Amino acid sequence: MNDHNEQDKALRNLFNHPWMVRDLLSGFVQEDWVRKLDFSTLEKVNGHYVSDALRERVDDLVWRVRHRGQWLYIYLLLEFQSRNDHWMALRMAVYIGLLYQDLIKTEKISTRDQLPPVFPLVIYNGLPRWRAPRQLAELVSQLPGALQRYQPSLRYFLLDENRSTDRARQLPENNVASLIEIEEGASPQAVRNAVTRLRKRLSGPEHDSLQRAFTVWLNRVILKHNESPADAVPETENLQEVESMLAHRIEQWKEDFRKAGMQEGREEGLEQGLEKGQALLLRRLLGNRFGPLPAWASERLDQASVEQVNQWAERLFEVQNLEELLAP
Repeated sequence: MNDHNEQDKALRNLFNHPWMVRDLLSGFVQEDWVRKLDFSTLEKVNGHYVSDALRERVDDLVWRVRHRGQWLYIYLLLEFQSRNDHWMALRMAVYIGLLYQDLIKTEKISTRDQLPPVFPLVIYNGLPRWRAPRQLAELVSQLPGALQRYQPSLRYFLLDENRSTDRARQLPENNVASLIEIEEGASPQAVRNAVTRLRKRLSGPEHDSLQRAFTVWLNRVILKHNESPADAVPETENLQEVESMLAHRIEQWKEDFRKAGMQEGREEGLEQGLEKGQALLLRRLLGNRFGPLPAWASERLDQASVEQVNQWAERLFEVQNLEELLAP
């Protein structure tokens, strides 16, 4: 299985836990009806649906919860691609149709019943802003007069993770907020702070499964993304080990930075060597984190003083991109 599939699987596993679905709805769907949900009834539903064309959907997460005495289905679609899906509203309409078909075929509902309501929710973690239409009607040509009322209608709710960080910071006890904060930070110090809060929150035995799911996700997505071949470490077993490993890594790169400067100082004269050695190591660290450096970044490094290089090194794992770190 390739890295992308491993990452997708690890994130989907998180939302197989009812605590995550509860925190998702209660924390990020800021609508009145959410307060009327009975989260004690939240349960996962079989999400494997087979259409008449025998094409199976195996990657969706479907939950149901009681809302004022009747079942409300939550159709959760995790969108991990880096670009918008223009046809998402149509996809969601098809998936909900398959859900209704399955409920009828398995005799969960009869002709005496009405179809249960469904809340379609898309979680998107790509960097570009989501600009795809959120209503099916926006994908259909506008028709004149009375013909318009015969056109299909559906709207889905979107959680754009990269535009939800302000909301996440307002929810210190929310597991989905921690997920978003960790993805936003994607750096040892920022991740360590979020992991510390997460570990304390999930310390009870009733959270063992969710803590393990977070640990797997951190290993396969966040930590793997931030490691270089030289400092690769074995997978951790729990959040406490993740926290300890991050603390060790932060101290280790600072010590390496100091030693490299001292070594160059002995070889070329203390002041000049310190500047050169630390600048070279910072270049390597920047390359490991952000990839090949553009010309403007190399120019800034060439012109920087020892003090400036040290300041950048201290902030290296607290920023999201080169522009934020090296901006004048």
